[in-house]
Amino acid sequence: MIKKATLIFKPYSALLFLDNKIAGAILFALSFLIPSVGISGIFAVFTTIIFAELITLREEVLENGFYLYNSLLVGMGIGYIFSPTLLSFFLILILSSFTFLLSFVLYRIFSVYKIPILSLPFSIITMIAYLASLKYSYLYSNLINSHNTFDMHIYSLLDPFFRSIGTIFFLPNVLAGLVISLIILYFSRIIFFMGIISFYLGIFIHSLLLSSFTQALNDPYAFNYILVGIALGGIFLLPTLKNYILAFLGVIMSVVIVDAMDVFFNYYAIPVFTIPFNIIVMMFIFVLSSIYYKEFNYNIKKTPEKSLSYYLSNIFRFGKDIKIALPFSGEWSVYQAFNGEWTHKGKWKYAYDFVIENDDKTHKNEGLYVSDYYCFGQSVLSPVNGYVVALRNDLVDNIIGEVDRINNWGNYVIIKNDAGYFVEISHLMQNSISVNVGDYIHQGQIIAKCGNSGYSPEPHIHIQLQKFAILGSETIPFVFSEYLKENKLFYNSLPKKDEKIKSLIIDKSMQLRFNFILDDIYRFVNEKNEKIEFKVDMNSLGEFYFKDKNNNKLYFYSTASLFYFYNYEGEESYLKEIFKLAPKIPFINAKNIEYSDVLPVYLLNDKIKSALIEFIASFKPSIYKKEFSYNFNSLILSSQFGNVTLESYKKGFEKIETKEFTLRRID
Repeated sequence: MIKKATLIFKPYSALLFLDNKIAGAILFALSFLIPSVGISGIFAVFTTIIFAELITLREEVLENGFYLYNSLLVGMGIGYIFSPTLLSFFLILILSSFTFLLSFVLYRIFSVYKIPILSLPFSIITMIAYLASLKYSYLYSNLINSHNTFDMHIYSLLDPFFRSIGTIFFLPNVLAGLVISLIILYFSRIIFFMGIISFYLGIFIHSLLLSSFTQALNDPYAFNYILVGIALGGIFLLPTLKNYILAFLGVIMSVVIVDAMDVFFNYYAIPVFTIPFNIIVMMFIFVLSSIYYKEFNYNIKKTPEKSLSYYLSNIFRFGKDIKIALPFSGEWSVYQAFNGEWTHKGKWKYAYDFVIENDDKTHKNEGLYVSDYYCFGQSVLSPVNGYVVALRNDLVDNIIGEVDRINNWGNYVIIKNDAGYFVEISHLMQNSISVNVGDYIHQGQIIAKCGNSGYSPEPHIHIQLQKFAILGSETIPFVFSEYLKENKLFYNSLPKKDEKIKSLIIDKSMQLRFNFILDDIYRFVNEKNEKIEFKVDMNSLGEFYFKDKNNNKLYFYSTASLFYFYNYEGEESYLKEIFKLAPKIPFINAKNIEYSDVLPVYLLNDKIKSALIEFIASFKPSIYKKEFSYNFNSLILSSQFGNVTLESYKKGFEKIETKEFTLRRID
């Protein structure tokens, strides 16, 4: 059986783009300000859940809020119009079940184009109900509802905003709107900000078009402005200054759409409902997702603040450029970087050249022969996983002092990465390429040797990312996933010209130690001999995390060279402290290696300060960035939070020891 208790409150909070049971419970109770609205709404939710059980729908499908909140809206809409009787309940039963079917169908169709169905099923079904009721004169004459709920006045300019907020729940009075606004403000300052600014922006534009501020202020469909602003300014797009502007443009567009639909629908005495909101938001989402808009919110969290925090944390910690590994092992020097002084110009500016230096020289003796150069004949490694799509292997290596101006790129390999971009490595040694077109190769695999073919004054490795598989295609930006410079470890960065950098030597044994398996349980005792337990779990998105008995969750991920934590959900706990103490663990066996990391603000501040920083970060993202230094010595890390020893035994954390606490494995 579906766990009804866990689903009842979800659609109520979903109407405000929130995912919170407490908010849902308050809104549920608030809906009974108009008893018929509250009763009809909850009846519609239960009807939909029972109908889903009847057709044996999986429980997790209903966890998508739109299946229930559209039915909830239909139920509340009928409850607002008609008094609760057997006849009105029968109407709710039929229409809420129909709403579920329509929601399911629209979701399957719209998901192909990555468009959410929003409240479109509610709008369609309620239109059908209104049109059909024109023939049901008994309903109008005997069941029509009247509402005598307590209302209040706060301030004349604020009253319309609160009424519009309340109208979203079919509670068009100031008291309901005030309570709903306080709920929004508590759970999300960004939603509140976008709601109130969008409302008055829409009113202002509408008053200009109508030449009547009073008429615009009391428009019954002004709640569409609120919904458009919230949806575009914090839910489906990341809450940034640029997206706020896009959201406000959407609000301005919706003003005209509301009026146009009001004129048309009035002919049949049908309310406009949320159709303008649906049209505007769906069009924005379709266009922006189709062009892979950079600030589209691909990981919608419970609030815009959490979405922004997740996004900024990933950007500042891992960067947003394409990441590739170094194409060599050992220590090499940067001969030419992006926008280099010689050949890295124009559409080929995003490229790197590497050589090997010894005593600041790239060669021994006089450097008259290619064999004098330290990098000549050294192994070239694949920087990515992917398929070899093109290569050339037959060109002779140039004599020092000569270049091949006809075959600029020399011998080369072009690899199509699994993500779809292309990597070109050029100037390779004649007949040294050890792979064939069509081969699938792995990162770190030897593919050729460094040579001096093509337009190359001396042996070196040239590497670039490009848009197409064509030789010499236009280049695109990238970063190197990790490298060492002296005793500092850099992640997702670019070295400067003449800097010497080293590739990492991966410790395979450490990879195995941090290979956590689903349902593994790790038991510890602290210094007070209290038992602590962490379990490895996975959510519906395939994300792995550690979970303690209080349901605090610490999300983790592993690459070929790194184990790291990237998200935390919960209150104060040992898991939260572990995130701060060891956010990244490189799979290297080295001493006194330093690296820096940027931690999410919620790890470092109380809730009030975190909320303030997250809101300001939507206007000024740099406020979010706070770097911390770590010193890595095998499995011993030292940071500004205190020393931590992560002793390993077989796998994972055997003992976690800090200045503040000690956790020791007991199984």
